[in-house]
Amino acid sequence: MNIKHHPTDETLLAYASGTLSQAMELVIATHMTLCPHCRDKVAEFEACGGAMLNGSDSLAMNVDALDHVMAMIEQEIANENAAPLPVTAPRRVAVTAGPSGSAVPSLPTPLANLLPDNILSLEDIPWRSLAPGVKHFPLKSVQTKGTVRLLKIAPGISIPDHGHGGHEMTLLLKGSYIDDVGRFCAGDVADLADDIDHQPIADTAEDCICLIATDAPLKFNGILPKLLQPFIGM
Repeated sequence: MNIKHHPTDETLLAYASGTLSQAMELVIATHMTLCPHCRDKVAEFEACGGAMLNGSDSLAMNVDALDHVMAMIEQEIANENAAPLPVTAPRRVAVTAGPSGSAVPSLPTPLANLLPDNILSLEDIPWRSLAPGVKHFPLKSVQTKGTVRLLKIAPGISIPDHGHGGHEMTLLLKGSYIDDVGRFCAGDVADLADDIDHQPIADTAEDCICLIATDAPLKFNGILPKLLQPFIGM
């Protein structure tokens, strides 16, 4: 799987420190089952943070503590001669590598654990119609101030142009889409802050299936999507 788009370092550091929301953590954990690059980076963050905590009791009270931690992390990443850190599975994640292709070969463990037992693959999901060409499956068991759902976009269909009231994170599980940020394929993550506006369009002949988490309602730029927003729950 040729993953080109990853979560930001700030997001991965928040995951390593346990400060992400449950919804955002689900997206990161699911992505890391597919992405050794992000698994290694989170392992580095966790190792450096642990070393700082174990090495100095007084540092926790120092106003420069975060700067010291970030400096250690940057040095660890930049040091090409350093011995590699042992690769371990991220928290609550079973890491399984899949073959390359246009779709995730099976449901990653963090996502599968939150789905009914009878859903064993993307084909088993009981989709609900959201709009013409767009279906979804909300993950109601996840605690979040925003929403977390699986979304299926038919080929050639676009999501209305929108901005964000907060953080939005999207993991591609099948197919691809293109927007103002770039082109995203299976395994890629769009880690978007509240200053990004975009209009994703499914750009291949197969359905685009995503795992999407938000921590605030979207800000649609068109009149009709704004009127429909209370009914579609996005």
